[in-house]
Amino acid sequence: MVSSESFHKLALSFNQVSEKPHFDKASFRIKEKIFATLDSSKNQASLKLSEIQQSIYCQVRPTFAVPATGAWGKQGWTIFDLKKVPKKILAEALRMAYQNVAPKEKIKADKSSKDIELIQTLHPDKTKTNKKISLEKYNTVKDTLLNILQSKELTHTELMEVLYQDLKKSFVGGIQWYGETVKLDLEARKIIERTSSKPEKYRLKSKKRS
Repeated sequence: MVSSESFHKLALSFNQVSEKPHFDKASFRIKEKIFATLDSSKNQASLKLSEIQQSIYCQVRPTFAVPATGAWGKQGWTIFDLKKVPKKILAEALRMAYQNVAPKEKIKADKSSKDIELIQTLHPDKTKTNKKISLEKYNTVKDTLLNILQSKELTHTELMEVLYQDLKKSFVGGIQWYGETVKLDLEARKIIERTSSKPEKYRLKSKKRS
């Protein structure tokens, strides 16, 4: 659970962010552009995500994020239940929302001077573009997922839970978010696949690793 106070601190931790009322909510802005709102009465936050970012967070189980209704949801606005979302994942989603709205020169100023090698991950739906993520994190999550699936088939919920338990002591970042991103990539590369059973499960498509 993330408290309203914690959300305020997270949202205001980025450069040049201001907080202003927005109807019955608090809004968080960079140069007057809103990237997040907070409804304390409902323990909900809305973040401005891309379509791909939204789809990944909304697929995580147990569910803690849903698209906003109507046109807002189609524009990427995503509602997070603060009673359910892990703080690490919310912090990561908030940074993405901030970067989606912040001027590009401001994002560059916020980044570490250390170069990070990235990989463009793939999506099973060829009409969609998956995220660029750290190659190091990609390989860590990929290897762990493949090791998990070496000996058994697992449902989505089971797979993400085992991944979390395996990485929670060593991995920095939202494990389930990275897990979703890499899982989609491995599906697109036809390394893993879903079974036709109900509920569907994930398994290695081939014992050979790519």
